[in-house]
Amino acid sequence: MDSPDALALLRSIDASLKALVARQAPATAAPSTGAKVASDADLDGTWGDPEVKAKDPRDWTGEPMKGRKFSECPAEYLDLLAERLDYFAEKNAAGTEDEQKKARYQKLDAARARGWAARIRAGKVKAPPATPGWSDPDAGSDSEDSVTF
Repeated sequence: MDSPDALALLRSIDASLKALVARQAPATAAPSTGAKVASDADLDGTWGDPEVKAKDPRDWTGEPMKGRKFSECPAEYLDLLAERLDYFAEKNAAGTEDEQKKARYQKLDAARARGWAARIRAGKVKAPPATPGWSDPDAGSDSEDSVTF
């Protein structure tokens, strides 16, 4: 290839790449996974703050969250939990009637996990105590005299 042909080819490739980037720009400007996020009405409802009942997601490296309410978990944990719930919901959706019912509830809980993660990131939820069940000894509510053995 001589120099003018090579230059024309490079310009053609450049124009094609620019066209592809321009076509992709609207899709990347507003990324959307299509995953549902629970509404405030759902999160404030009777079933809106479920308890973590299964073991922690594989990629979670923090302290165990089993037994805590969604509102007591870190947002990063809830993101991983939502991904796992979506994964199992997808697997169960093609199964028996009972598995399909389970998939519906897993999708609801995944949306709730995303909703709580969004609330936590927005600062709408008070951070849980570092060690649930233990009171601050400097709070003055308990004195040594009131402790019975």
